[in-house]
Parts: sequence; structure tokens; C-alpha cells
Amino acid sequence: MTIDLGSIYRASRLRVADLVDDTVADRPVPATPAWQVREVVAHLAGVMDDITTGNLEGVTTDPWTAAQVERARGKSVAQVIGEWATGAEGFEQFLSSPEGANAGAAVFDVHCHETDIRSALGLAPELSDEVLGWLGSGMRQGFDGQVAAAGLPPVTIDASDFELFRGRLGRRTADQVCAFGWSADPAPYLDTFFLFGPTDHPVGV
Repeated sequence: MTIDLGSIYRASRLRVADLVDDTVADRPVPATPAWQVREVVAHLAGVMDDITTGNLEGVTTDPWTAAQVERARGKSVAQVIGEWATGAEGFEQFLSSPEGANAGAAVFDVHCHETDIRSALGLAPELSDEVLGWLGSGMRQGFDGQVAAAGLPPVTIDASDFELFRGRLGRRTADQVCAFGWSADPAPYLDTFFLFGPTDHPVGV
């Protein structure tokens, strides 16, 4: 499936910018229980900055993301949003280029955390069918590849693109994922299914 990664990243970034300000900065985000809204925004801006500057040592690890949050400490949400916007044009152009596919994880990440923030604010997800199709396809293909690499028999999962997207990124409990429509016993596949997580408690959307 072909999609302009820079365009859909930008659309998500702008939606986040419209959602957040200092009045909601301290709102807890159940999907990321260690963080409030301000930390989620700091992470999103920090991911862009780290990819742009090539600071990828320990990428996706807790120390890597903690450093992003620490760099924004003492700044208002508006400041962080402004810094994110300042660096975004070049980053979004890169994402739209052929080489940008290598940074596709940032596009998954921004949509994941946009949905986290919307859930924390009591708002429904805002993901188009096109974006959901791309997210779901990427999650299915990645899972199939990991299953093969682990030497497990092929398995199919009857679940929506949204549930796969939220589940694989740790926004579902193990019991919730096991309740998907698996073509085999899901237990041997759970370690492979979760890229992050699972969460210990339901997080809403």
C-alpha cells in the first residue's frame, strides 16, 4: 500500500498541536502511565529531533525516551509544540522521500500517541480509513515476519486494523489480545505479538 508518510505525519502532528496546551499539560495519559500530556508531547518532538540529528543509539529504549522528556523539562507545552513545528518541515519532506520509509516507525508512533492523548481527553480516535489500512497492513506484515523468524507456524488473526495497531503497541492487555479471532492457540505467539507491552490494565480506546 502506497501512502505519503510525510503528509500523514504532518496531519497527525497538527491535530496534536490543536489538542494540547498548558491547560491539559498535567492530564494523566492512561496508555502511558508514567507520563502526563506534557511528557507525551516532549517524546513526540524528541523523536523527530533524534531522528533528524542521528541520535539513534538506544532507539525506542526507556533511556532514549527518558532523555527526550528530560530535554523538554521546564518548557511549556506551547514551547515544545513550537519547537516540534520548527523542525517538522524538513523531517516531513524526508518522510515523503523514498528514504523516508526507513523512519516509518515515527509515523506509527505519532498516530499511537495522538490516539493516547485523545483517549486521555475523552475524545474518539481520528484515523482515516487510508491511515488505518496502512497501519494495520504494517502490523500484520511485521507480525507475520516475526512469527516466521521465531520458527512458529503461520497464524491468522481476525481483528480490526485499529485493534491490531493498538494491541501490538501495548495498548491492550494479554487477555484482550487473546480474545481476538486467532486461528490457533494464541499463547505461543504473545511474546512475538507485542512490540511494547502488554498493558496491565485496559486503557480505554
